[in-house]
Amino acid sequence: MIATFPTFGYDPSRLPQPIIKHLSGYKQRLEPKPRGWSGAKWLGRKAGSYRWFETQDSISYYEEFTKPKIIYPNMTKHLPFYFDRNDHYFGNQKCFIISGSTEFLPYLTALLNSSVFKCCFKDNFPELLGNTYELSKIFFEKIPVKKPTEAQNELFEKLISTVQFAKAQNITEADIQAEFLENIIDACVMECYFHGHMEERDLLFQDDTISLFTGYDSEAPEVEQQEFLETFYKTANAADHPIRNRLIRLAADSPELLTVIKEEDKT
Repeated sequence: MIATFPTFGYDPSRLPQPIIKHLSGYKQRLEPKPRGWSGAKWLGRKAGSYRWFETQDSISYYEEFTKPKIIYPNMTKHLPFYFDRNDHYFGNQKCFIISGSTEFLPYLTALLNSSVFKCCFKDNFPELLGNTYELSKIFFEKIPVKKPTEAQNELFEKLISTVQFAKAQNITEADIQAEFLENIIDACVMECYFHGHMEERDLLFQDDTISLFTGYDSEAPEVEQQEFLETFYKTANAADHPIRNRLIRLAADSPELLTVIKEEDKT
């Protein structure tokens, strides 16, 4: 990406020469149309305050893209939200970002991807053709979000980091591990909102999940993260482990609430 945003105020003589040389080959097509132009068809770009080697828009908010952020499409069926901590993904007008307090973004990512959010709040967004929803800021601002405890927030930060690592491996085994993690994350979000209901039915997940993440380091080399992922999955998915057993019992033991939330597409 050649990011010659006007907000940088670049001096063209100080830009890397390979970039200027490349852009010069398109200079006629890049020139902004002069104000009041009345000649023949203009071969360049629209009028504006930008210079020929710059982008048309100032992009004065460019620093937001380099911050930790949640990225999501402006129109979608599936309500997918991605937490970008270090990758610095940019986006065009077809997606939005949420930046702000880094501390709560992983928790918010978990909530927005959860069954709780889809069941309770998807109707807050206008529905378009084909069961597609428009995820504009004005609708998000009306949605209440329960603030997590410090322990919950730390847990979701680790869970989101781990599940995104698993998905990035792009292998069948990691996909299975990622799906298992997504079910745990979903259950942990439910616990934030329905703790009493789940405690009565012995369906709590957070404490057992936290205990398995002792010593986890999201900045560790990939080999170590892969080893942790495999160990976590093998332990939590063992036949006698409470996490696996509670995931199996989740719907059966709460047909009046958690089953309804989990089957939000049918509700």
